[in-house]
Amino acid sequence: MATMIRLRGDFNGLFRGLLCLSHSDTCLDEHGNEVALYAGMLATAFEEDMEDGKPDELLASGRVEPSPEWLQCRGSKWVLVIDESGVRHASNSN
Repeated sequence: MATMIRLRGDFNGLFRGLLCLSHSDTCLDEHGNEVALYAGMLATAFEEDMEDGKPDELLASGRVEPSPEWLQCRGSKWVLVIDESGVRHASNSN
């Protein structure tokens, strides 16, 4: 089984089951390192959030793919195609 990398995401860029990851060919991982993105890469995107007044991460897992044409016009180059787990808080994940 392939390892999923954790990438920083901006969940304001969530569109129809797609999360915009980057406007370039790279994205930052959980340690602040630049990671080259490629089609088929398995990843979990995360963003700091608050749940019931407590810090909690928003999470979405899936597969990295080139942005569809309708998002490219907004500058998006790579998206995360979110899997069946959907967008969730870390405290609610298994």
